[in-house]
Amino acid sequence: MSKIVLSGYYGFNNAGDEAILYAVIRALREIRPDAKITVLSHKPSQTARQHQVLAVNRWSLFSVLKALSSCDLLISGGGSLLQDVTGAKSPLYYLGVIFLAKLLGKKTVVYAQGIGPLKRAFNRKLTAWFLNRVNLITVRDQGSKEELEKIGMTVPITVTADPVLGLPPENVDPEEGRQIIVRNGIEMPDGMRLLGVFIRPWKDNGYLP
Repeated sequence: MSKIVLSGYYGFNNAGDEAILYAVIRALREIRPDAKITVLSHKPSQTARQHQVLAVNRWSLFSVLKALSSCDLLISGGGSLLQDVTGAKSPLYYLGVIFLAKLLGKKTVVYAQGIGPLKRAFNRKLTAWFLNRVNLITVRDQGSKEELEKIGMTVPITVTADPVLGLPPENVDPEEGRQIIVRNGIEMPDGMRLLGVFIRPWKDNGYLP
């Protein structure tokens, strides 16, 4: 049985990150149905209930070390974990988890992450140093690959898709989409397809126009 630990922005009730977690777990179970999956979560009991996995408190060093010491693989990602625009210490947490896994001799994968912006020189150097030592790196866009190369990455980097984009359509309930259309009074002629984009407010929102 494979034992896999997932590290990301999980358990914070962020819809995007929870969708990423769902997609990663689903993909892992397709590949290894018997895999024992443990998630480092802000709300471990909630994560365990929602995703039918084991979960431990991401802020408890003892719990994290215990999970990592018994695992075969750490997967860090997806999402935008390695950036310091929302907080200077944010990337330090995720790099710290990778450091602990490597210290314990575990295989580590950076999975489908969006990298940056990394504005602080210390964070850029630390990210390059740690990620040059993981077993595999995949990013979700070309810009992330270029950002890693710019800060000093020398190992191969693979560009892949965001995990959520890999979810098969049959896993999505079309009725939920129809209800959104109805609530917003959008008329949909037969045969028409509609793409919806949810724009999140950010800083001064100057990009909205």
